[in-house]
Amino acid sequence: MSKKNKSFSSGNVESLQTVLPGDVVLQLNLDVVEKVLVGPGLKLLNGVVQATKPGILKKDGRNMYYVDIHHKRYIPQRREFIIGIVLKKRGDNYMVDIGSSEAATISYLSFENASKKTRKEMKPGDLLYAQIIRADKDTEPELVCIDLYSRAVGMGSLPEGGLIMTVPLHVARSIISPKNPFLLELSKYINYSIVVGFNGRIWVKADKETEMLAVMHCVELLEHVSLEEAIKMVPRLVSSIMSMGV
Repeated sequence: MSKKNKSFSSGNVESLQTVLPGDVVLQLNLDVVEKVLVGPGLKLLNGVVQATKPGILKKDGRNMYYVDIHHKRYIPQRREFIIGIVLKKRGDNYMVDIGSSEAATISYLSFENASKKTRKEMKPGDLLYAQIIRADKDTEPELVCIDLYSRAVGMGSLPEGGLIMTVPLHVARSIISPKNPFLLELSKYINYSIVVGFNGRIWVKADKETEMLAVMHCVELLEHVSLEEAIKMVPRLVSSIMSMGV
Protein backbone atom coordinates (compact mmCIF):
# COMPACT_ATOMS: atom_id res chain seq x y z
CA MET A 1 0.00 0.00 0.00
CA SER A 2 1.33 3.41 -0.87
CA LYS A 3 -0.09 6.82 -0.18
CA LYS A 4 0.87 10.45 -1.13
CA ASN A 5 0.98 10.09 2.50
CA LYS A 6 13.33 -1.26 16.22
CA SER A 7 14.64 -0.20 13.48
CA PHE A 8 15.48 2.75 11.28
CA SER A 9 17.57 2.83 8.12
CA SER A 10 19.49 6.05 7.61
CA GLY A 11 23.22 5.72 7.51
CA ASN A 12 25.44 4.06 10.12
CA VAL A 13 23.58 2.51 13.03
CA GLU A 14 25.23 1.92 16.42
CA SER A 15 23.86 -0.50 19.02
CA LEU A 16 24.27 1.04 22.48
CA GLN A 17 22.66 -1.07 25.20
CA THR A 18 19.70 -3.21 26.21
CA VAL A 19 16.93 -1.16 27.82
CA LEU A 20 13.71 -1.80 29.72
CA PRO A 21 10.64 0.47 30.06
CA GLY A 22 11.43 3.34 32.43
CA ASP A 23 15.20 3.26 31.90
CA VAL A 24 16.75 6.71 31.47
CA VAL A 25 18.85 6.62 28.31
CA LEU A 26 19.71 10.31 27.85
CA GLN A 27 19.80 13.44 29.98
CA LEU A 28 19.70 16.52 27.76
CA ASN A 29 20.99 19.93 28.79
CA LEU A 30 18.02 22.25 28.19
CA ASP A 31 20.35 25.27 28.20
CA VAL A 32 22.28 23.94 25.22
CA VAL A 33 20.80 23.46 21.77
CA GLU A 34 21.35 19.80 20.89
CA LYS A 35 20.05 18.13 17.75
CA VAL A 36 18.79 14.87 19.20
CA LEU A 37 15.93 13.02 17.53
CA VAL A 38 13.82 10.72 19.68
CA GLY A 39 12.34 7.80 17.78
CA PRO A 40 9.87 5.01 18.59
CA GLY A 41 10.30 3.20 21.88
CA LEU A 42 11.44 6.37 23.66
CA LYS A 43 9.82 9.45 25.19
CA LEU A 44 11.24 12.89 26.05
CA LEU A 45 10.06 14.84 29.07
CA ASN A 46 11.84 17.82 30.63
CA GLY A 47 15.11 16.93 28.98
CA VAL A 48 15.00 13.29 30.10
CA VAL A 49 14.74 10.55 27.47
CA GLN A 50 13.26 7.31 28.80
CA ALA A 51 12.58 3.94 27.24
CA THR A 52 8.93 2.97 26.83
CA LYS A 53 9.63 -0.50 25.40
CA PRO A 54 12.18 -3.26 25.98
CA GLY A 55 14.80 -3.80 23.32
CA ILE A 56 18.15 -2.59 22.01
CA LEU A 57 18.86 1.14 22.20
CA LYS A 58 20.35 2.28 18.90
CA LYS A 59 21.60 5.53 17.38
CA ASP A 60 21.87 6.31 13.68
CA GLY A 61 23.86 8.79 11.62
CA ARG A 62 21.29 11.56 12.17
CA ASN A 63 21.82 11.45 15.94
CA MET A 64 18.48 9.70 16.21
CA TYR A 65 17.91 7.36 19.14
CA TYR A 66 15.33 4.57 19.11
CA VAL A 67 14.60 1.17 20.62
CA ASP A 68 14.85 -1.78 18.25
CA ILE A 69 12.15 -4.22 19.28
CA HIS A 70 12.04 -7.82 18.13
CA HIS A 71 8.52 -8.73 17.02
CA LYS A 72 7.16 -12.04 15.83
CA ARG A 73 8.87 -13.19 12.63
CA TYR A 74 7.06 -12.71 9.37
CA ILE A 75 6.01 -15.84 7.47
CA PRO A 76 6.12 -15.07 3.72
CA GLN A 77 2.83 -15.46 1.89
CA ARG A 78 2.40 -15.46 -1.88
CA ARG A 79 0.98 -12.21 -3.36
CA GLU A 80 1.62 -10.14 -0.23
CA PHE A 81 3.36 -6.78 -0.58
CA ILE A 82 6.36 -6.24 1.69
CA ILE A 83 9.18 -3.81 2.39
CA GLY A 84 12.60 -5.42 2.04
CA ILE A 85 16.17 -4.36 2.76
CA VAL A 86 18.81 -5.28 0.17
CA LEU A 87 21.56 -7.40 1.69
CA LYS A 88 23.90 -8.24 -1.18
CA LYS A 89 24.15 -9.22 -4.84
CA ARG A 90 24.36 -12.91 -5.77
CA GLY A 91 24.82 -13.64 -9.44
CA ASP A 92 21.85 -12.19 -11.33
CA ASN A 93 19.84 -11.81 -8.13
CA TYR A 94 19.78 -9.64 -5.05
CA MET A 95 19.34 -11.09 -1.56
CA VAL A 96 16.70 -9.17 0.38
CA ASP A 97 15.85 -9.21 4.09
CA ILE A 98 12.06 -9.32 4.46
CA GLY A 99 11.94 -10.05 8.19
CA SER A 100 11.42 -13.81 7.76
CA SER A 101 13.64 -16.69 8.82
CA GLU A 102 15.54 -16.57 5.53
CA ALA A 103 16.33 -13.92 2.96
CA ALA A 104 14.31 -13.55 -0.24
CA THR A 105 15.68 -13.15 -3.76
CA ILE A 106 14.79 -10.80 -6.59
CA SER A 107 16.15 -10.89 -10.15
CA TYR A 108 17.57 -7.74 -11.67
CA LEU A 109 15.01 -8.30 -14.48
CA SER A 110 12.07 -8.11 -12.06
CA PHE A 111 11.83 -4.32 -12.35
CA GLU A 112 10.03 -2.07 -14.80
CA ASN A 113 12.05 -1.40 -17.98
CA ALA A 114 14.86 -3.70 -16.81
CA SER A 115 16.84 -5.71 -19.36
CA LYS A 116 20.28 -7.28 -19.67
CA LYS A 117 21.57 -3.92 -20.92
CA THR A 118 19.73 -1.81 -18.33
CA ARG A 119 20.16 -3.79 -15.15
CA LYS A 120 18.65 -2.53 -11.92
CA GLU A 121 21.59 -1.57 -9.72
CA MET A 122 21.13 -1.59 -5.94
CA LYS A 123 23.42 -1.52 -2.95
CA PRO A 124 23.18 -3.04 0.56
CA GLY A 125 20.76 -1.07 2.70
CA ASP A 126 18.51 0.04 -0.16
CA LEU A 127 14.79 -0.37 0.53
CA LEU A 128 12.34 -2.14 -1.78
CA TYR A 129 8.56 -2.25 -1.94
CA ALA A 130 7.89 -5.58 -3.63
CA GLN A 131 5.46 -8.46 -4.00
CA ILE A 132 6.10 -12.07 -3.05
CA ILE A 133 5.45 -14.42 -6.00
CA ARG A 134 6.88 -17.60 -4.49
CA ALA A 135 6.82 -18.71 -0.86
CA ASP A 136 7.46 -22.44 -0.66
CA LYS A 137 8.82 -24.26 2.37
CA ASP A 138 11.84 -25.67 0.54
CA THR A 139 12.92 -22.61 -1.46
CA GLU A 140 13.84 -19.01 -0.79
CA PRO A 141 10.97 -16.54 -1.10
CA GLU A 142 11.01 -14.81 -4.49
CA LEU A 143 10.09 -11.16 -5.07
CA VAL A 144 9.13 -8.99 -8.03
CA CYS A 145 8.64 -5.25 -8.50
CA ILE A 146 6.36 -5.54 -11.54
CA ASP A 147 2.86 -6.86 -12.22
CA LEU A 148 1.75 -9.31 -14.92
CA TYR A 149 2.05 -6.54 -17.51
CA SER A 150 5.62 -5.60 -16.44
CA ARG A 151 4.44 -2.38 -14.81
CA ALA A 152 5.84 -1.12 -11.52
CA VAL A 153 2.43 0.06 -10.19
CA GLY A 154 4.06 1.68 -7.16
CA MET A 155 6.64 -1.04 -6.52
CA GLY A 156 10.40 -0.62 -6.68
CA SER A 157 13.16 1.15 -4.75
CA LEU A 158 11.96 3.53 -2.06
CA PRO A 159 13.43 7.06 -2.21
CA GLU A 160 16.24 8.07 0.11
CA GLY A 161 15.51 10.42 2.96
CA GLY A 162 12.66 8.46 4.50
CA LEU A 163 12.60 6.48 7.73
CA ILE A 164 11.58 2.88 8.28
CA MET A 165 10.03 1.40 11.40
CA THR A 166 8.78 -2.04 12.41
CA VAL A 167 5.42 -2.70 14.05
CA PRO A 168 3.60 -5.90 15.03
CA LEU A 169 2.14 -7.68 12.03
CA HIS A 170 -1.47 -7.09 13.12
CA VAL A 171 -0.87 -3.33 13.29
CA ALA A 172 0.54 -3.22 9.75
CA ARG A 173 -2.35 -5.28 8.42
CA SER A 174 -4.94 -3.10 10.15
CA ILE A 175 -3.44 0.08 8.67
CA ILE A 176 -3.55 -1.42 5.17
CA SER A 177 -7.29 -2.02 5.42
CA PRO A 178 -9.24 0.49 3.25
CA LYS A 179 -11.79 0.76 6.05
CA ASN A 180 -9.21 2.02 8.54
CA PRO A 181 -9.40 5.86 8.74
CA PHE A 182 -6.21 6.33 10.80
CA LEU A 183 -3.81 7.41 8.03
CA LEU A 184 -6.42 9.75 6.55
CA GLU A 185 -6.95 11.34 9.96
CA LEU A 186 -3.20 11.75 10.42
CA SER A 187 -2.92 13.48 7.02
CA LYS A 188 -5.06 16.33 8.37
CA TYR A 189 -2.10 17.41 10.50
CA ILE A 190 0.98 16.35 8.50
CA ASN A 191 1.69 16.12 4.78
CA TYR A 192 3.50 12.83 4.38
CA SER A 193 4.02 9.74 2.21
CA ILE A 194 3.79 6.25 3.63
CA VAL A 195 4.30 2.69 2.43
CA VAL A 196 3.10 -0.23 4.56
CA GLY A 197 4.28 -3.81 4.12
CA PHE A 198 2.47 -6.93 5.27
CA ASN A 199 5.74 -7.91 6.95
CA GLY A 200 5.32 -5.20 9.58
CA ARG A 201 7.66 -2.63 8.07
CA ILE A 202 6.47 0.91 7.49
CA TRP A 203 8.34 3.56 5.49
CA VAL A 204 7.57 7.23 6.09
CA LYS A 205 8.74 10.36 4.30
CA ALA A 206 7.92 14.01 4.98
CA ASP A 207 9.55 17.40 4.49
CA LYS A 208 10.94 17.52 8.05
CA GLU A 209 12.45 14.87 10.30
CA THR A 210 10.17 15.94 13.15
CA GLU A 211 7.15 15.34 10.91
CA MET A 212 8.36 11.84 10.09
CA LEU A 213 8.90 11.10 13.77
CA ALA A 214 5.46 12.45 14.62
CA VAL A 215 3.90 10.07 12.10
CA MET A 216 5.87 7.15 13.49
CA HIS A 217 4.97 7.90 17.09
CA CYS A 218 1.31 8.20 16.10
CA VAL A 219 1.42 4.82 14.36
CA GLU A 220 2.93 3.37 17.54
CA LEU A 221 -0.27 4.32 19.38
CA LEU A 222 -2.05 1.49 17.57
CA GLU A 223 0.11 -1.01 19.46
CA HIS A 224 -1.30 0.10 22.81
CA VAL A 225 -4.77 1.59 22.43
CA SER A 226 -7.88 1.08 20.31
CA LEU A 227 -8.25 2.71 16.90
CA GLU A 228 -10.81 5.17 18.26
CA GLU A 229 -8.55 6.18 21.16
CA ALA A 230 -5.53 6.52 18.86
CA ILE A 231 -7.42 8.86 16.52
CA LYS A 232 -8.41 11.05 19.47
CA MET A 233 -4.80 11.22 20.66
CA VAL A 234 -3.28 12.12 17.26
CA PRO A 235 -3.73 15.95 17.38
CA ARG A 236 -2.18 16.28 20.82
CA LEU A 237 0.71 13.92 20.10
CA VAL A 238 1.54 15.63 16.79
CA SER A 239 1.45 19.04 18.44
CA SER A 240 3.65 17.84 21.32
CA ILE A 241 6.35 16.34 19.11
CA MET A 242 6.39 19.26 16.66
CA SER A 243 6.65 21.82 19.51
CA MET A 244 9.55 20.01 21.14
CA GLY A 245 11.43 19.79 17.87
CA VAL A 246 12.71 16.32 18.77
